[in-house]
Amino acid sequence: MRYLLTSLVLLSSLALTPALDGQESPEPEKSVSRLVGTWVSKSDTGFTFVQYRKDGWFVSAHFFSAPFSLTRNSVWAVGHWALADESLILHRLAGSDGLELVPEKRQLAIRELTQKKLRIANVPLRGQLFERFEDNPAEIESMFSSHELKRQVYEQQKIILPEDAKKDVESYISIDIKRGKTMQYYLSPGGEFLGSIGIKNDDLIGKWEKSGDFLIVSGVTEKNKVAILMELKKTDGQYKLFNAEANGESALKGFEITPFQKITPVKLSADGAKQYLDVETFKYIYAGLSSISDATGVRKRVTSDEMIEATSTSNKSIFQADPVTGMVKGINKIFEEDGYFMTVVDGQYDAFLGVSLSKARSTKSPNSYRYQIGLVSKLEPLTIRWFFTPGFVPKTDEYIIETVRTPTGRTSKTTVKRDGNFYFEFNSESKRTSDFDEAVWDQFNVEVKALLETPKEESPREESPAQEQ
Repeated sequence: MRYLLTSLVLLSSLALTPALDGQESPEPEKSVSRLVGTWVSKSDTGFTFVQYRKDGWFVSAHFFSAPFSLTRNSVWAVGHWALADESLILHRLAGSDGLELVPEKRQLAIRELTQKKLRIANVPLRGQLFERFEDNPAEIESMFSSHELKRQVYEQQKIILPEDAKKDVESYISIDIKRGKTMQYYLSPGGEFLGSIGIKNDDLIGKWEKSGDFLIVSGVTEKNKVAILMELKKTDGQYKLFNAEANGESALKGFEITPFQKITPVKLSADGAKQYLDVETFKYIYAGLSSISDATGVRKRVTSDEMIEATSTSNKSIFQADPVTGMVKGINKIFEEDGYFMTVVDGQYDAFLGVSLSKARSTKSPNSYRYQIGLVSKLEPLTIRWFFTPGFVPKTDEYIIETVRTPTGRTSKTTVKRDGNFYFEFNSESKRTSDFDEAVWDQFNVEVKALLETPKEESPREESPAQEQ
């Protein structure tokens, strides 16, 4: 409950911040210090937070809803950043499922950079706008330095995410793989030692000494006053802990950690960086979205008696997409034997992450949202892969969702495997019937409102997210 309340307070403060307009941008400023800190970009799909650290690392996440979590209803990425030639260079090292379709190293134009505002990228056409926090929000700071994030990064790429450096001296780092806790040593000239040992506000303060391949550190923890001795030996360029004592007693079993590796300064150039989705491609994608379409499809699902049941479906949809802001809004009207239900979609292209964010809800279950990210997997024919955010579908299920642009509309295919076996499939073909029409949009909204106001007992039976296609 405490985290939920904190998230709601943060959401409220963000929502009350005045929106920044699209006035002509001043020339970008090259001072790296202007970028260091935590920034937020707001849209109808949620909030994208980015923390640029002075050591050249960035940590980022888009949160669709509160309570904020890196393991549910979010998209996250970690990597290195640098400024070069009025551009932002991003090298993603780890991140959420689906981001592997975005180039690891990208170059984004900096359209505006002041103490309070940052506008990046050429798409959307107005760029993506961020506002800088004067002080890092405590909840975001805690999440971006959490054991959970460090564990995910290591499990995914065998990379240890260091803490934001406390000292600019020779440093080493290790991680407890199971718990995600890191230990970071700072070896100052003259033998002064500072150690972050995975316990907040309880650093180890003392001294260090090297002798050949051996490193000995000793000291007392700042908060709990525990006397600690650690002895390490360098093997293959890394220090391996072979003895640990706490208050004079052996404590080696409590340190199930990887060998300590030296932290090297981040050096990132624009070499090999790509400009993902150029202006013309982006305009082409959005021009195809703004339309009214009719679709037919076939659902196939495994029944309780392990038979495959096929059902024909049809729907009508209307979407409007703005390439200037990157916003997408749509309504789907899905017909059934006893009537119809509707889904309402809010979308936004996020230039920093390189993904299309989608937030949808059905009139069948208006209090439940479906969160997805869409990525271009092929330009010809234009193909979009869709991924659900973590925590939305059971771990037993594997979803493959793909839409392909055709000369007259698009095709869509959703395949679901449960425990490795076929469970559900949906194939549809959509034909564009006309351009976006304001009158049709208004009528669809009237119908959505009427369905939402229908008493609960009269509402159609809820179906699984996979079936709401």
